[in-house]
Amino acid sequence: MPTMPKSIKASLFAFLFILAACSAPAVTPTSPAELARQLPAITGIPPTFTPLPPGTRLLPSRPVVTVTQELRPTMPTKTPVPFGDTAVELRYTIPELNLDRRLQGGVNSQIILVDETTGEALKRANQAGVLLELQQALPNLSLEPVPEGCVGCVQFSYELPFAQEQAAGWLQDPTMLASLDNYLSVSLGPHFPPGTAVGLYRRATPFAPAHTIAITEDGLMVSWLATESEVDAPVAVDTAVFDALNNLTLDELAEEYVITCPGMSPELLYLRQGDKEKEVTILCPEFALPAPLVPLYAQLDAALETKLAASENVLERPPAAFPLDAIVNYRRLDGAELTLYQDGTAVALRDGQAITGTISSGDIISVTTGLLDSGSMTRDLSWYAASVVPPGDGAAPPPRSVVIMRGSSGVFNGAWPDTAELPALALLNGILDNLLAGLVNTAVPEGTLTPAGTPETAPTVTVTPNS
Repeated sequence: MPTMPKSIKASLFAFLFILAACSAPAVTPTSPAELARQLPAITGIPPTFTPLPPGTRLLPSRPVVTVTQELRPTMPTKTPVPFGDTAVELRYTIPELNLDRRLQGGVNSQIILVDETTGEALKRANQAGVLLELQQALPNLSLEPVPEGCVGCVQFSYELPFAQEQAAGWLQDPTMLASLDNYLSVSLGPHFPPGTAVGLYRRATPFAPAHTIAITEDGLMVSWLATESEVDAPVAVDTAVFDALNNLTLDELAEEYVITCPGMSPELLYLRQGDKEKEVTILCPEFALPAPLVPLYAQLDAALETKLAASENVLERPPAAFPLDAIVNYRRLDGAELTLYQDGTAVALRDGQAITGTISSGDIISVTTGLLDSGSMTRDLSWYAASVVPPGDGAAPPPRSVVIMRGSSGVFNGAWPDTAELPALALLNGILDNLLAGLVNTAVPEGTLTPAGTPETAPTVTVTPNS
């Protein structure tokens, strides 16, 4: 792939910045009354016009010229500004995906966006910055001829009527590719090929460019990065993804599962069952997704991880404090930690040492049901996703046992300074203590909270020491 001069790259980076900024809401104009209030009072100016003294002039006298009919034909005629004319037009297509989108910008700073596949069109006003960047960046693009038969190649064409410039070919510049994907997806929405049953679009983050995965009804999967100049051919996918899709009740899903956490951008999950469609907005999935959505989402995530691992433009994302496939995470007052997973795996951690075991599905149900029935769980996880520490008033918070739990409708959490009267935490303590007893030369320290009312039948834990 040919490299481009730094000056061109800088222009394209500015273009990407402007495209992202264009999605922000417009600034509300200041009202006349508010403006008058903000201006300082001006005094001492008479309310009426006072003529200057005789003989005083602001400007020197100039002779008055009368334009006669004979002079008029020799005067220059003003040319009207063609506000309705097209200044920029471009087309962005990927035949493999049946993606075909067009952008047309006018002198009046309006941009019309058209999805030629769906027929959807959108007009955006006040796009002068975008149009200026396009007119500066497009002539510097290097567009090679599209290889014959390359249906996965990004095909691109543009026209600048006022500069009398146009070009067409294979778009390979990653910055322009990312910029176009960002602008078009924000405006028209992400693109999924026709016949898509499951699709997931992720916007760019500090760790990876925007990327998409789609699985069609006939069992083919295609995934691509916004910075790729060629999309790989579809591959067959395991039918387990359709089992996970059919296990969902679309009407019971919310339109969004969102919690703010560092380094994450919004995602759009597309689901279709026959004639029913559902679009779900997701932000920070580990801390937001409900248990029913996890099996399907986890399969999409695993497939995308394989795709991202092959790219040089991707950084490894730090592991989430609450894993996607976890059901419960318990942090006890003494510093010990327990995580329960959907498949029955239980992992205990203390002083950097970990031990793994398994518990029954009945014990998991007893824990989750007991926590919800306690009435002490909340859906506000903003503090947990950021730092896994309960909020305080500036001073050190009181000692607490903290639980985060993935339920059928979302993720919940609770924090207790005293666990003595909560049976669900008593069950968690029993599981955690049984696992910690399996650590070599490790004993549960004195002072560990062991709540009253521990169940007579202790949970059965099968322990497998970690290597």
